[in-house]
Amino acid sequence: MLGNFSLLISCLLLIMFSGCATTSDMDSLKNDISNIKSELATQRKNSTEIRTNLAAVSQDVTALKERTEGVVKEYAFTAIRESQSSLLTQTSDLSKELQTMKGRFDENKYFIDKAIKELIAEKELQQAKITALENEMKTLKAREPVVKEDVPEKNGTGSAEKTPAPPVSPEVKPEDSGPKDPQRLYDEAQIDFKEKRYPEARQKFEKFVKDFQKHALTPNSYYWTGESLFAEKKYEDAILAYETFLKKYPDNDKVKGAMLKQAYSFIDMGDRKTGKVILERIIEKYPTSKEAELAEKKIAEVLAKGPIKTKKKKKK
Repeated sequence: MLGNFSLLISCLLLIMFSGCATTSDMDSLKNDISNIKSELATQRKNSTEIRTNLAAVSQDVTALKERTEGVVKEYAFTAIRESQSSLLTQTSDLSKELQTMKGRFDENKYFIDKAIKELIAEKELQQAKITALENEMKTLKAREPVVKEDVPEKNGTGSAEKTPAPPVSPEVKPEDSGPKDPQRLYDEAQIDFKEKRYPEARQKFEKFVKDFQKHALTPNSYYWTGESLFAEKKYEDAILAYETFLKKYPDNDKVKGAMLKQAYSFIDMGDRKTGKVILERIIEKYPTSKEAELAEKKIAEVLAKGPIKTKKKKKK
């Protein structure tokens, strides 16, 4: 359009200088110039509107970009948080599982060590019994009467007469010490227990308690009665047997072990609350003992299975 306008101006000047232009030509030319100016003004206006619209679109694009970046960042942060939360949960579960496995390992190790000590003690006991039997055999041999043969005398016929040997008194056998021998009865009960003949072992331990109430091994017999019941998973009876032992011999060295097995019995029966209370009592009374360490691990194992529900008392 600017080119057309310049051409018209040039033509006008040419006509003016040539002196050949008429009035009508001049009016027509003015009208053309006026129209061109009007078109130029319209185009400027349109151009301004286009620039304004472009600026608005640019602002909208910028705002949309910012919002989009915010959403992307928030999504990324959310994904990271969820990933971290999942990892923490997995780590916590693995930690609990490892703690539970360690507790079971230590528990098994404790009982294995205990069984080894008992086997060593049993071996020493058997060795002592063998030595005692050997000494007893030597004593019996020393007490045997020596029978001397008399020198035969010749009679009138020339044959030698033998003096009849004095009658030997029948050997007096020592009185059977079966049930009357406490050590023998206790040893037989221990052998039955080690060979997993739990009912037979329990019967002998109970007989020992009945026949030898003041013997030094009576507390052990009470304890092993509970152990035989626990080994057979008769948890209610085991709890009662351990309780009898705990009440009769509260200062015995096996009290810690009896309390621990009593707690295990309650837990295996489903009463985690009572079992946990007994385990906490072991930790409080015997904090430096091996049983206290096992109690702590057992509590962790119990809590890992979920919160302990307290039974609500029924309103009367």
